[in-house]
Amino acid sequence: MSAHTFPAGPRRRPDDQFVVEPPPARGDESGLLRHPPSVPVAESYRSNWVRVWPDGPGGRVVDVEPAPGTVSDARLAVFGAEAATVFVVSGQHAFGRPSTRADNAETLRRLIGRLDIQHWVWSPATTFDPGRQWVEEGVVIRGADTDEVCDLARRHGQDLVLRWDADGLAPVVTRAGVELPSNGVPVPVRIAPARTGCPLRGGVDGWCVQQGGPWTSGSITASLVWETHRAMLVDALGCQVCEGGPVTVGAPLGATDLFTPSRRGGWQWGSPRTEAEDIRPGGR
Repeated sequence: MSAHTFPAGPRRRPDDQFVVEPPPARGDESGLLRHPPSVPVAESYRSNWVRVWPDGPGGRVVDVEPAPGTVSDARLAVFGAEAATVFVVSGQHAFGRPSTRADNAETLRRLIGRLDIQHWVWSPATTFDPGRQWVEEGVVIRGADTDEVCDLARRHGQDLVLRWDADGLAPVVTRAGVELPSNGVPVPVRIAPARTGCPLRGGVDGWCVQQGGPWTSGSITASLVWETHRAMLVDALGCQVCEGGPVTVGAPLGATDLFTPSRRGGWQWGSPRTEAEDIRPGGR
């Protein structure tokens, strides 16, 4: 299928499609800005998946999936014998502040720029919630020790990194005063080729269906947030079905910034925009 064609006619939403929850209404009397995460932050470091492009963009893609109670798969199968320990470092949601897609793209660019200037050995990686509610684009670093990686991550606004060794994935704090989830106990992992179809359907090779629609303010809002969420997932995980192209006729436009979901909670409304070129959901 090309990136610019999609199935014609009304389509039922697939049962396996993840639901995207819009942020609380801007006039919500409770004052709630974003919905809380479905999984507590500390637990998210034990349940998150990691997608890795070991040979760089365009090469093979593998998923590193938590597999408690098993013997952890060796990361040597991904990186080779020289990779005794590797580290997963996020390049987004820097310093825990609310971040737009443009903010996240810029902080990731700065992290990668520093790695390249200083000749670190790295590969692209994305850490994500198994329910696809949030993603963190970043890198996997090899050939560096824990102190070096933690210093790098701390300077780029990350309180924790993930260490991947023979026992699995374990969170490591980068500075004093940060609570260490589960005392840093590693979670065994399983390695498998990534399913690179629709990220809103867990990688299935089939089309997703837009939430919301053009009918009421509520449905228009739902479709705006959904399209923005889809664009975020396609950027972070890829999609061999639509490749980021349209999945329906037309697209909603937004005049307000959206802060992206993270381990700390869901979508959140930001400031009103003024420039027309910045209001497309697919734009950063």
